[in-house]
Amino acid sequence: MAEYEIYKAVYCSLCRELGKSYGPFAKFILSYDFTFLALLKIAAQEECPGYKNMRCSFNPLHQCKRVQKDNGALKFSAAAAMILFYYKLKDTIHDTGFLGKTAARMVYPIFLLARNSAKKQFPALEALVASAMDAQTALENDNCASLDQAADPTAKLLEGLFSYGEKDETQKRVLARLGYCMGKWIYLMDAVDDLEDDLKKGNYNPILAYTKIKIKKSENIEQAKQIAVSLLNMSVAEAAASLELLRLERYEDIFRNILYVGLPEGLNVILKKEKKACK
Repeated sequence: MAEYEIYKAVYCSLCRELGKSYGPFAKFILSYDFTFLALLKIAAQEECPGYKNMRCSFNPLHQCKRVQKDNGALKFSAAAAMILFYYKLKDTIHDTGFLGKTAARMVYPIFLLARNSAKKQFPALEALVASAMDAQTALENDNCASLDQAADPTAKLLEGLFSYGEKDETQKRVLARLGYCMGKWIYLMDAVDDLEDDLKKGNYNPILAYTKIKIKKSENIEQAKQIAVSLLNMSVAEAAASLELLRLERYEDIFRNILYVGLPEGLNVILKKEKKACK
């Protein structure tokens, strides 16, 4: 329960930072992915941030714990979330149907301003995200048939995010490797999750490109999934090995829970298509 309360405290603190830095609409892009990033940055800091009770802006009658002293971890994670969401919005405008484009265009000006604000604070972060997005788009447009190559831009993006600002060279290398492995896992996990939909709609999917599946047959789909699962398991194993080398001041058990329990269980849920249970 103590670890759960700490995780909630960082989650709520990131929500508050998004609203404080980029306006109330920014709170709607809050996710567990960037809570993990904030936890990682706080865990590497020597000084304990401490926690305090504060009112929730969505429910003023409810008190929740927040991080008391942030040494930049929450601000960085909020900026990363904002910049990535901006590029996701651009991708939605470019690739989705009429309704998706319309909805994305309505909120685009709000998030453009927020992204510009984040870019001013972290110009190198903006350059990192833009480069990764351009590389990912180019590979997908070329119908890349290599799973490792297709996952590389996303993996390098998380490599850069995890190691951003770290001054100790050994720690930086370990953080970079942890980020690379988790980025690869995230990209391939999304590909597994979207496999059947992409086959049905004719969209690019690296697993379909690699296995050259064009006709929907249950045995082909299962074979394709198993190929991806082997790579996913390798990515988790390498991420876990990197975690054990990482020098953390706190939260070790939370990270072990996520890597050793959460990621494998998430994969099992996707494979069983129990998406509601996952949510």
